[in-house]
Amino acid sequence: MNSNPRVSIPILEGRHELTLIAVPTQEDSFSIEYSVTPPLPEESEGESTVLLVLEARDDLGNEYSDWGGAFGLSDDGNRTDGTVSGQPGLPTDARELYVRFTYLRGGEESSYDLILPIPLTG
Repeated sequence: MNSNPRVSIPILEGRHELTLIAVPTQEDSFSIEYSVTPPLPEESEGESTVLLVLEARDDLGNEYSDWGGAFGLSDDGNRTDGTVSGQPGLPTDARELYVRFTYLRGGEESSYDLILPIPLTG
């Protein structure tokens, strides 16, 4: 069994790597903890913030709505750490979560499809 089940993919024209760390669940929602290396650019003059939108469904056919999230620069400044949430909560018999992350920036979007094992713990 893999002791590090994290899922990583290149994003944003290969300039960054998205790593999905864990999927903590609550009764009414779930969260996906992630990091992006190197850090996403901060909003500056002439450059817009990168926003993340989540779409998800499980292996049982249930669909989930984006419930917001937050991100910021890590303490060491080497990556962006974030969390994005979905709702409703995951059923206990769900084993996979099919997610689409769409990054929006300056009127452009880039989407990435991933399959996450449930549970995913970092």
